[in-house]
Amino acid sequence: MTISDAQRVKRELLLRTLFPSMPLAAQLRFIELLDDVELATGQMAFAQGDPPDRFLFLTEGRVALESEGQNSLEFSGFSVIGVVDAVLDRPRVRACRALEPSKALAIRTVDWFDMLEDNAEIARAATRNFATQLHESWRTRAQDLPRPSDSAPVRLPERLDNYDKILILRQAAFLKRVGMQAVASLATVAEPVRLRDHEWLFEAGNAGAHFYIVAAGRIELSHASGLRLTHSVGDLVGGPASFCNALPSYAARATGDAVVLRVSQQDFYDQAEEHARLLRGMLAFLISELEALQAVSAATVIPATIEPVPVPTDSAALAVEP
Repeated sequence: MTISDAQRVKRELLLRTLFPSMPLAAQLRFIELLDDVELATGQMAFAQGDPPDRFLFLTEGRVALESEGQNSLEFSGFSVIGVVDAVLDRPRVRACRALEPSKALAIRTVDWFDMLEDNAEIARAATRNFATQLHESWRTRAQDLPRPSDSAPVRLPERLDNYDKILILRQAAFLKRVGMQAVASLATVAEPVRLRDHEWLFEAGNAGAHFYIVAAGRIELSHASGLRLTHSVGDLVGGPASFCNALPSYAARATGDAVVLRVSQQDFYDQAEEHARLLRGMLAFLISELEALQAVSAATVIPATIEPVPVPTDSAALAVEP
């Protein structure tokens, strides 16, 4: 599709505002992939049950996500609409209707994922921004989430080989959708860490440069806000905080003997470049955390993170959306 010079300039200005960290080459490619969408009052952008073949960057106006028997969710300003269904690859759970004349830019879901999979910087920024929007709600409500029932203690061999690590990683909730090949590759860069009762995994002020997956025992996560959360086997310590540079504000220690697998973030994202399903699984995990929070929250709680993610004003939270 050929766009006019005026359209190109408008899109360039918009993308620089929305996605200041996006590399120039990716930004130029992105511009070519966007379609203009104009909605009259009452017009549907998509209907409930439609395939999630695209999502929208709302730029002007106001829209509502609607489903019979549920409260509608209204959004205005710069918001990303339809991304949850797109990441989970499921039919639209809600319809999107314009409440007033509105404008948006649309991108096909397949094109967006191609961009993420081709550029690790965009992928990392996309994950970080979504996790940033989710994190505050998770921190205040995580203790209300249902926890798995106690299971028999896990006994691991003294020395873990790659096969042992693969079995552990397959239990991790944030890796449920990534496939065996990605899990096997991740196992090669996962380092076992053994902890005694009350030994610190990390303290507040840590570098926040790793992901930690509980392999055996329990890890207690704490925060200055008063949060205390126990992570058990298969949990990612810190949940969404691990993906948005928030882990340094937390501390974690073992409650009894425990084993975790430690993976550096650099190694993790290097693996994501090789295995596209790792990125999609990561985003799906964040969305599953979001939907779990919705299930335990009042309809008015978690305002901006329910479906679109408005652009944050904090430049540290890079404004690239999944």
